[in-house]
Amino acid sequence: MPQSTRFEHNGATLRAEPLTEALGPIRLVWLHGWGQSREEIRPLAESLVAAGESWILDLPGHGEAPNPPEAYSPAHYARLVAAWLATQPAYPTVIIGHSLGFRVAIHMAHMRTPTLIGLVALGGAGVPRALTAKEASRRRTIRLLLRIGKLLKPFMGEAPLNALRTRFGSSDYLHVTADLRPTFLAVVNDNVTNLCPEVPLPTLLIYGEADTETPPSVGQKFLSLLPQAQLHLLPHQTHYSLLAGGRHVVAPLIRTFLKGLVA
Repeated sequence: MPQSTRFEHNGATLRAEPLTEALGPIRLVWLHGWGQSREEIRPLAESLVAAGESWILDLPGHGEAPNPPEAYSPAHYARLVAAWLATQPAYPTVIIGHSLGFRVAIHMAHMRTPTLIGLVALGGAGVPRALTAKEASRRRTIRLLLRIGKLLKPFMGEAPLNALRTRFGSSDYLHVTADLRPTFLAVVNDNVTNLCPEVPLPTLLIYGEADTETPPSVGQKFLSLLPQAQLHLLPHQTHYSLLAGGRHVVAPLIRTFLKGLVA
């Protein structure tokens, strides 16, 4: 695995790897999605190294970075990345975030992180997606069962709750280790809807029309909330193909966006 540097702040650790030796004129910071690492975002990031200085990061609990010291929300991640960024030369910076990574980017922009000049969402998460009537009904039923399970906990212990979590938990939840589950829950329950109108930075939104994790409706919602956003919906692309098979379509969009920022 290529060399990365370790950065610690308030008990949490990230790993940061430079893709080039360039300094400026613009810095790209790439943030991966949940359950991934910098390796998944590497192919797309490497296709854009000519744009300037580039870094790919492992966030706490992912890749080479150890688990966070407590339940870590996207706001926690944002403060950590901002603290790392403050140790770097002050070049204009663009955060490019896939899924979870875009949640972090929104929080960084909302907290007015110095040097940020733009954001890019690759299937970015952070606002509730529209549910079908069947999905909404199922969610209400699951929440009711979980409340009942919690009421029974003093009498029956964790067994009912564990059975419900196994039966109804998402695949992401079930594959998360027990010590990282509080962070997972803090991430999926994060809602940046109210932050977006106060994020004035130019933002490029890229979503796949075949994405079932963050479908096009999520991108359209962000478009309506962010003051300076533009949206591109890519036919046939999924949540993960944006980073790999679809990078021949994604990279030119990012390259054009970056040229507009530094023109």
